[in-house]
Amino acid sequence: MSDWYEIIEEPIREFVRLLRNNGYNTTCSCGHDGVVECDFIPDGAMMDLDNLLYNTGHRNYTLTWEIRRVEGCGYNRLYIQKKEVMCK
Repeated sequence: MSDWYEIIEEPIREFVRLLRNNGYNTTCSCGHDGVVECDFIPDGAMMDLDNLLYNTGHRNYTLTWEIRRVEGCGYNRLYIQKKEVMCK
């Protein structure tokens, strides 16, 4: 059986694995831009996520929580921009 994570771009693969193995449901990722999109998490968990990233050695990232409405439908997304992950 192949590793499901093989379909994720190499520059971001282990970061996605870290998030998923710690309970964060990632829905989209881009290794070229170093961006991971996750399901919405309650604001108290934002600090838990920040602690997880920092305590596992990540030092350059941005967490952005977006709330928007499109024709009345609400969308809550969490975006993680990993600054040090860039294609060479």
